[in-house]
Amino acid sequence: MGLPGFVALRYLVASRKRAHVALISTISVAGLAVGVAALVISIALLSGFQDHIRAEMAQRGPHVAVLPERGDRLADPAAVRRVLEELPGVLSVEPVIEGRGWLSDEEGTHATPVRWRNAPAGALPPASDDLPPARLARGSAGRIGAGVGSAMRVTSQRTRLSPIGPIPVSLLVRVAALAPSGSDGAPDLEIPEETARVLAGSPDAVRAIEARLADASRASEDAARVAAALPGHRVETWRDRNAALSFALRLEKVVIFATVFLVILVAALNVVSNVALLVVEKKRDLGVLTSMGAPPEMLGRVYLVLGAVIGALGTGVGLALGIGVSWALNRFELVPLPGDVYVLSHVPFALHGPELVMIAAFSLATATAAALLPSRAARRIAPGEAIRLSR
Repeated sequence: MGLPGFVALRYLVASRKRAHVALISTISVAGLAVGVAALVISIALLSGFQDHIRAEMAQRGPHVAVLPERGDRLADPAAVRRVLEELPGVLSVEPVIEGRGWLSDEEGTHATPVRWRNAPAGALPPASDDLPPARLARGSAGRIGAGVGSAMRVTSQRTRLSPIGPIPVSLLVRVAALAPSGSDGAPDLEIPEETARVLAGSPDAVRAIEARLADASRASEDAARVAAALPGHRVETWRDRNAALSFALRLEKVVIFATVFLVILVAALNVVSNVALLVVEKKRDLGVLTSMGAPPEMLGRVYLVLGAVIGALGTGVGLALGIGVSWALNRFELVPLPGDVYVLSHVPFALHGPELVMIAAFSLATATAAALLPSRAARRIAPGEAIRLSR
């Protein structure tokens, strides 16, 4: 531990005998602990939501998608499908047939723009009658007053020739399920593949082919293999498609970290006042130590160690408090969410080791840096002046 550490610990223990010094020391440790705990809980809250969002992106969306370099249709969908089916660990390969049009009730009294696409095989409930089943987003359903069991008319932008000229392709579907609204990239209406081909106006109107993998982390490696086997095509992974959202999530965490970290900076001011008060209180000791041959650098290290000890105490208490509160909130689901609005039943909290280490390192560094100014003042005190002023 060395002489500076021994003296610093003696000063910290002896401060309990002087009420004002003990109070300031307690406030310094408590303020730092509150700041660290607030930062841990805030980051755990963000991590919980972001982990859930990333898991949903990897679970619901395709992991690898092949699109045409130009145009809106694949020239040879069968060749693309063969390449994707040869990937190791591939779970499914599905074509993407989508378009835009209008959705209205059976009588045509209400209508709303809609983006439709084919649903994965087996994803839709079975049909209850001769009409194709469909899954409709709740937002679109609310705009036209539709619900489960409603018959809806889908009118595509594509046209077909008739004796009176080109007319839009239109057909009836039965709403078999409702889907949450607001997901980026999610269609308003999911319909069977055969129905989507009819609305597209061509049996070969495949916009893209998507593959799901057993291991989503291999998406980038498999995408590179597919790109080499299919020149002239654009290959995207689930990370590429959600790059903007991933950047926004990282930026959000950085902004929250910087904002809540201001609490720790305010607590560091208490460390400055505490160490500065001890420098004034121990002027006689500083003079005695200097007269006994202690160099000024050693006196400065005493107060640096003192700031580090206060920082370690506050950081340790704050980490324990923040981790305990975050674990309890997540384990016992103490912050519920309305199930009809959110897909989660409670607010999730997630604790990540690297983030906790970073919080601890920043807190310790801030508390130690706060002791630099009082430490510098201690190095400049002359022995005779210290003894004279402390009489």
